[in-house]
Amino acid sequence: MSFGERIKQYIDYKGLSIRSFEIQSTLKNGAISRVVKNNTSLNGDSIATLGKKWEDLNLNWLMKGAGEMLVHSSVIQEPDQKYLSHKIPDNEVKWYKDALRRADAQIELQKEMIETLKGIIDKQKKSAEKAGIEL
Repeated sequence: MSFGERIKQYIDYKGLSIRSFEIQSTLKNGAISRVVKNNTSLNGDSIATLGKKWEDLNLNWLMKGAGEMLVHSSVIQEPDQKYLSHKIPDNEVKWYKDALRRADAQIELQKEMIETLKGIIDKQKKSAEKAGIEL
């Protein structure tokens, strides 16, 4: 399944139109429709924007097709109350869980960007070697 097909699957799961998804995601008009129509991808900033807005969207799945479409809440376990000296308010627990989900998504995105940059560097090194340039 391609990137465009995966994002369309998520939009369908949410029960939204592509345009409504773009608006709610604060992406430019036509950004998602072009991805779906032309079977292309989004830039890293747009993917990060999606990760911030759609916290249940697994960005690793979106970018590479790995894993499941949704980040399940069971991934982050409830704290064991016997180790806490006081009860943390539920809204704070939720905030921390959300922050961890966003951080995990950002880390996955950064890993992908690192791999992309490594590929670019390797290509540049090969081009330099062919041109007789020493690095």
